[in-house]
Amino acid sequence: MRSLLLRFLVVPLLLASGSAVASAQSRREIERAIGAVKPALVRILVAGVEYQQGREEKSESAGSGVIVRPEGYVVTNHHVAGWAKRLVVTLADRTEVEADLVGTDPLTDISVLKLRPRPQGPYPFARWGDSSKLRVGDPVLAMGSPLALTQSVTQGIVSNTAMVMPDLLGRVDLSLDGEDVGSMVLWLGHDAKIQPGNSGGPLVNLAGEVVGINELEYGLSGAIPSNLARKVADSLIADGRVVRADLGLRVQPLLKSLGREKGALVSRVVKGSPAAQAGLLPGDILLSIGGTETNVRFPEQVPPFNGFVASLPVGQTVEVAFERGGKVQRAKIAPVERESRLVRPLAIKRIGLVVQDLTRSEAQALGRQNAEGAKVQSVSPGGVAGSLKPQLREGDIVVAVGNQPVRNSKELREILEATVQPEKMPLVLALTFERGSEQIVSVAKVERLDGQDTSLEARKAYLGVSTQVLVPELAAVLGVEGRKGFRVTAVASGSPAEKAGLKVGDLILAVDDQPLEASRPEDAEELTETIRQYDIGAEVELKIWRQGLQTVKATLGASPTSPRELRRHRDEDFEFTVRDLTVQDRDGKRLGGVQGVLVEDVASGGWAALGKLSAGDVILSVNGQAVADIDGFRQAMADQKARKSKFVVLRVLRGTDEMFIEMEADWSASQ
Repeated sequence: MRSLLLRFLVVPLLLASGSAVASAQSRREIERAIGAVKPALVRILVAGVEYQQGREEKSESAGSGVIVRPEGYVVTNHHVAGWAKRLVVTLADRTEVEADLVGTDPLTDISVLKLRPRPQGPYPFARWGDSSKLRVGDPVLAMGSPLALTQSVTQGIVSNTAMVMPDLLGRVDLSLDGEDVGSMVLWLGHDAKIQPGNSGGPLVNLAGEVVGINELEYGLSGAIPSNLARKVADSLIADGRVVRADLGLRVQPLLKSLGREKGALVSRVVKGSPAAQAGLLPGDILLSIGGTETNVRFPEQVPPFNGFVASLPVGQTVEVAFERGGKVQRAKIAPVERESRLVRPLAIKRIGLVVQDLTRSEAQALGRQNAEGAKVQSVSPGGVAGSLKPQLREGDIVVAVGNQPVRNSKELREILEATVQPEKMPLVLALTFERGSEQIVSVAKVERLDGQDTSLEARKAYLGVSTQVLVPELAAVLGVEGRKGFRVTAVASGSPAEKAGLKVGDLILAVDDQPLEASRPEDAEELTETIRQYDIGAEVELKIWRQGLQTVKATLGASPTSPRELRRHRDEDFEFTVRDLTVQDRDGKRLGGVQGVLVEDVASGGWAALGKLSAGDVILSVNGQAVADIDGFRQAMADQKARKSKFVVLRVLRGTDEMFIEMEADWSASQ
């Protein structure tokens, strides 16, 4: 049920309608507030990534943001832009500007982008307001791009200045990339209507100041207070990250059975942490840190406590006071820098494996002495990694390839890229990994990388027709009731059948006086099998029905190359496969003498898929360079890679239409 109630606003949801601002509200005030912020309001189009099935998949989404500095710094949500590969921002005047991700903080769900410089100079920007001055009932405006539409404004009132997720329905998961957003954020609840696409947009007071960043909906709309969002954004702009202190302890609200109103109940102490070294234990009542009282009686007091701890100077000793068994004790404690839970996976395309580095806390939880190795995030069932025996699983930690130790994900990729090379096929790949207390060696024999069997087929005699079985019902309709055989449905260009004068609609009844017995759909291969019994070059006499019985002589040719035998090229940068055209392709698509290559497969979530390339398209040119065959295509793509072309434009034939497909390039990911 909870999954239906709560949504970050880049996914479909149904929202409660916003209440109208009191009728006495000054229209002029509203217009001034809108005028102050709307020029800085932006829509963000994101080409983001996620990792599954052993590969990196791209997807498109949209959110909102607000420019907060004239240099073009934009504040939005981490769940909007934190995993972006490409960012295109639409300004209030509808112009589009590319942007770069400056930094992101999943703990508070804040990201900062920077717009590329523009000839017009500085960007319009909005000013921050003081969210601590908001009171319940204050009018507010929610601004953004709902459903990826143009920038819009709704109005409402502040409903709650310290909103937390209730425990009434059980634990509500507000985690982003391993971080509990609710542990640091007290949301501003309001009833201004917001929709998917509003994520990252500003909540504005009637002074025209940004007092929050809209994030989610849970009955009420929820915004991250501006005082927190601004602090995080300033850190990201200055350093690209947020530095926080950590004591290695967790607290919860005081239990009613304790019969007290002051202090915070220590619920967890991390092994080896500063708190553990200072002697704190679960069950202690924390009274103060550095002379500041630590009172956590209600859930709403947990985020401020966590924020206070995070703000302590890293490495600077402070005194903590705590109570145990009715006695007050004191200890010195030196905060350490809090480790980020955000670890970006690494896709190893060559073997179909996604891995990521271990964090110190993960290594500690596993009882490991260090964080070396690469943790398996996902495996492609059809890739080299998927063929390893025993099979790799999510959570396994790869520690060696053959006799080479692996310290991290990047090193694993480098070793595998050097080991698994086409010219080294076949080879035996051995990976050592840890699973719980076990250390296992997994092995696979690698025959080829692309998994394609291009071995040549034996050539057989070939007539060059497509047919349908002359079932009794069809024979009756055609006026040849009782006859058996095949009706010609297509004649291949340049084939023996075409040279012999066979036409669509002819009925083939016998081959060299041997009657054909086909009368059921399952007899569909009889004619083909009969022809294959002859030698290539043999002359056969076909008895056909064309407005009466006739005899046609045909000299059989060699069967054309099958699609399986054709040369292929897999473009790993854009994730699609092409092959040469067959005679059947040319006839089926009525290509005539058109030169090009056929798109055989487009991986979902790849750059080609985002550009709307489709299987079955015939590629005619690459950035204006004509493509005649696989060799030409491979060279054209290599040229674009060497030039680091920002866009690769394919002219394609789709059905009877010609069109241009524009693919954005990410050469930095090339391996």
